[in-house]
Amino acid sequence: MFRLTRRTIFSVLGFIVPLFILSALVPVFRRPVIAVLRLPLYAFSAIGREVQGIVFYHRNYLDRLRLSYRIDFLNNRLAAMKEISAENTRLANLLALKEQVPYKVVAARVIGRDPSNWSSSLIIDKGSSGRIRRGAVSVSYLGLVGRVTDVRSDSSTITLINDPNLSVSARVQRSRQEGLVCGSLGGALLMKLLPKDCDIAVGDTVVTSGLTAAYPKGLLIGTVSAVSRDFSGLSMYAVIKPSVDLGNLEEVLIIAE
Repeated sequence: MFRLTRRTIFSVLGFIVPLFILSALVPVFRRPVIAVLRLPLYAFSAIGREVQGIVFYHRNYLDRLRLSYRIDFLNNRLAAMKEISAENTRLANLLALKEQVPYKVVAARVIGRDPSNWSSSLIIDKGSSGRIRRGAVSVSYLGLVGRVTDVRSDSSTITLINDPNLSVSARVQRSRQEGLVCGSLGGALLMKLLPKDCDIAVGDTVVTSGLTAAYPKGLLIGTVSAVSRDFSGLSMYAVIKPSVDLGNLEEVLIIAE
């Protein structure tokens, strides 16, 4: 097996150095010397490039790995800060509403949803120990949410306004036209019991009229997105787009006694 010893290195240098000196002193020998040394020099250069490439590849791979970990860490931090910022905005809006409304309210956090009625109910982290009572009305800073239908010691269930078992008297803010807003089996919010000559149009704002017990007057319900005649042809109904995104609630206020 070939071994690169000090004696071998000195022998190679003893051969190459005189050739360089000879080619430098005698021009006629320059071209043959260059021709002889070109192949080994090219081989050494190619080997050097390969070694350098391997070293740089490993270094770049480690740098890329460190940067990838750093990017993942910063992305996680950014996502967490966005969540904190969004929560602070929601809580600030709830606090502002709490200070403006003329009745006592209790703030609560949404902790779950009823699997048997996922789209029309939610569970909050306040119950009888937190002054929550059955039948209390729930709101957010955007408008009416629903009503408390079940109370436990440390949690309660809120039935949302799009549930077919819930209804509230309402009024069109522009024309003062009254009707009954209730949910439907499909989850839509409808304003019913409208006369066929009623003054209601797409884009109208609908609020609570105060004629249903426990619901304060003037709570925002939503806006009219469509108006149509019912199957009997004797009355009209309107489809209401809720002012509150009922599927993405995280905090609510409960109107207390």
